[in-house]
Amino acid sequence: MVAKDELWRYFSPDYVTARQRFLDAAEKAGAKITSLPISVRGPSDENLTIDIAYIGGDKPTRMLIHTSGVHGVEGFPGSANQIRMLERLSAGELQFPDDTGLVIAHTINPYGFAWLRRVNEDNADLNRNFLPPGEAYVGEPQRYHELDDFLNPRSYKSTFDMFTLRAALVMLKMGFNVAKQTIAEGQFERPKSMNYGGHQMYEGPKLWLEYLSGVLPSVKRAVWIDFHTGLGPFGVDSLLVSNEIGEESFTSLRARYGPRIQPLDPDAGVAYRIRGGMLEGISARFTDIDWTLITQEFGTYKPVKVIKTLRAENRMTQWSNFGKREKLHSTERLRLVEVFSPNSDKWKAMIMARGQALIDDALADL
Repeated sequence: MVAKDELWRYFSPDYVTARQRFLDAAEKAGAKITSLPISVRGPSDENLTIDIAYIGGDKPTRMLIHTSGVHGVEGFPGSANQIRMLERLSAGELQFPDDTGLVIAHTINPYGFAWLRRVNEDNADLNRNFLPPGEAYVGEPQRYHELDDFLNPRSYKSTFDMFTLRAALVMLKMGFNVAKQTIAEGQFERPKSMNYGGHQMYEGPKLWLEYLSGVLPSVKRAVWIDFHTGLGPFGVDSLLVSNEIGEESFTSLRARYGPRIQPLDPDAGVAYRIRGGMLEGISARFTDIDWTLITQEFGTYKPVKVIKTLRAENRMTQWSNFGKREKLHSTERLRLVEVFSPNSDKWKAMIMARGQALIDDALADL
């Protein structure tokens, strides 16, 4: 476990600092660095880029992929873990065979990281933006319309919002698991509403997919860890896998990675099924690879608090008269950062320890 007095070296105060620390660590580790710029800019007119560190040969047959920041503000802890990983590589603590490549992608959603949002510049949740080839960007969960007024009020603030009471009534009416699935699955009809998956694959995802198309042709076996926060008990990670992999594969994963393996099933754990998820969307385009796809999800606060914070931030962004800089420094954005990257040394130490442990397990699995 990383000592508390060393944590500051890994957790950055903003996107620019996190990016530079990542690049410095990648250079020191001897990685090949690729930076993919997106067309929008950051708060200080800085370039926003998906930065990728690659270590390995030109034609690896095995690959470990580690991604962070697909949900912008989750980039704070994701970046910290990746910087620590690169530091361990520099120190010789992580080693892998010559036929194995390592891809570390820092901040799939740099706009969200820089502007303190979970979504991208089009209000799209990028973990709902990777629909499989040929699937249309249309539709929403069957009962989403019942929740739209509650989740997405069309005004900045109201005097008698009574969010907690209304949330309790929703869960009573629908049941907790149905409500969770309906809210979080992803919708493609309401651009200003929560969990919007977009009307097309956006610029950042396209650039990331194009990069992978250049490094994956020789790969036969790959483990992909996608780092997230916001679901589950405080500081504890769940290892989420598709509930469509079959019982035999699920049992095998539990044997290799332990009891933290859980299906993306609202009735069987902390998570829910999603439409347009990055891991499934990209793996569907590279079907010759034997994939192990794991979303490492670290808990922060109770679900009602997380949803309340997301709702308040989206409401402020869509319906206040604030300018972009005022929105950046708003209470709603700062609360969003806290909900997905708690200012707690205990939490930070827990996620750093388990984040590195899963990387070790993945390398052993490969």
